[in-house]
Amino acid sequence: MAIRIGIYGYGNLGRGVEASIRQNPDMELVAVFTRRDPSSLKIQTESAKVMSVNDVASMKDAIDVMILCG
Repeated sequence: MAIRIGIYGYGNLGRGVEASIRQNPDMELVAVFTRRDPSSLKIQTESAKVMSVNDVASMKDAIDVMILCG
């Protein structure tokens, strides 16, 4: 079973973390949380959700590890 990852913040550091997750088959990016308008963000992982930072609590049972990048 893959480790379910969330990224909080998607600037340069967040993009680098996403690239690292994509290279590790034992990790799955579940969601990226942003302060910006989520619809304006384009990420590389098509299966992951892009959500507002205000929605973090709603994903608490879907994410094993949150990586803070902001």
